[in-house]
Amino acid sequence: MDRTRAARWIALAAVVAALVPALSVVADWLQFAVGWPDRFGSGMRTLVVVGLLAAAVVTVDALRRHDRAVLSFGIAALAFGVASVLPRGFDPVATILFLVAQVLLLVFGILLVRLTVGPDSGRLQRTAGRLVAVGAGLWIAADVAEQLVFRVWMPPQEALVGIFAIPQAGQFVGFLAAALLFAPPLLRPVGAGVRRLWDTADVR
Repeated sequence: MDRTRAARWIALAAVVAALVPALSVVADWLQFAVGWPDRFGSGMRTLVVVGLLAAAVVTVDALRRHDRAVLSFGIAALAFGVASVLPRGFDPVATILFLVAQVLLLVFGILLVRLTVGPDSGRLQRTAGRLVAVGAGLWIAADVAEQLVFRVWMPPQEALVGIFAIPQAGQFVGFLAAALLFAPPLLRPVGAGVRRLWDTADVR
């Protein structure tokens, strides 16, 4: 397999690994809004396993290349995937793994921001890095705030949905931005194909 094709497979694995945590948030929102099946059902768990395998591929590749930023993302996606498939009796372990995912996603975002400083860095990379950092930061801060608030005051039932949606929004933004960051190698062949069709078209 040539390097370009291998890079595209790794990019695809990274996009899948990033999209699965984002889609789990969408599944939660749809479950509340329209009564979709629980995101811990068999369909969503299968998708999480696929994301877990994709995250393992990304992590191994990052270790091979000594890429600290991508390694942070890979382990974050791995931790999220493992935490999501653990049985109910392993809630303390799952909580720790979710915290690992949060912290490492934030580290990934911060490293991206540091690596994309300067005029030579692409606009997409800079924007995606900032969104990853902001999303992960919101995810962590909102979760910590929830734990502190719930120890002294339990909000009314109608307010809980909005409160729980805040860290979920951070999770969604952080992982979706990561997916956008890894997507360009997959989109370049599509763009090249469209341009080729346009250049060879008989009618414009």
